[in-house]
Amino acid sequence: MMRSVIKEANSAGIDAVVSQQFEIGRQIVAAGLVPIIEPEVDINCPDKAAAEDLLHAAIIKELDSLGENELVMLKLTLPEKDNLYADCIAHANVLKVVALSGGYSREEANERLARQNGMVASFSRALSEGLTAQQSDGEFNAMLDASIQSIFDASST
Repeated sequence: MMRSVIKEANSAGIDAVVSQQFEIGRQIVAAGLVPIIEPEVDINCPDKAAAEDLLHAAIIKELDSLGENELVMLKLTLPEKDNLYADCIAHANVLKVVALSGGYSREEANERLARQNGMVASFSRALSEGLTAQQSDGEFNAMLDASIQSIFDASST
């Protein structure tokens, strides 16, 4: 997995990040593995929607340049525009598009994810939200079970 964090809607920077990730991704594919391309847009980016539009265009350009048997996964920040990545999800070279919670609360991440058809969760921060070492085993397990169920439900669109 390769992760880069995008902090602003800078076309040249976003193109460079995506190009670099796909270049390394092709090396991973050549070794018989599936790369996870992860150009994360920071949820606090002041022009997040514009950055995501630029990212989307750069990803599509790279996906369209892949060979028939070059398959990738994408791990992306939950977008401002619902179903922004629908064409990535449907792309022949994409095995799966997963969403990272990116620092959103579990509630907000689930709400955003539920509006993204075909995108599934790859949450870590949102999954562990509310879990503490001070909880009893029963409380911890109940909280974890509820978290998993809510994330699963949000992924089922």
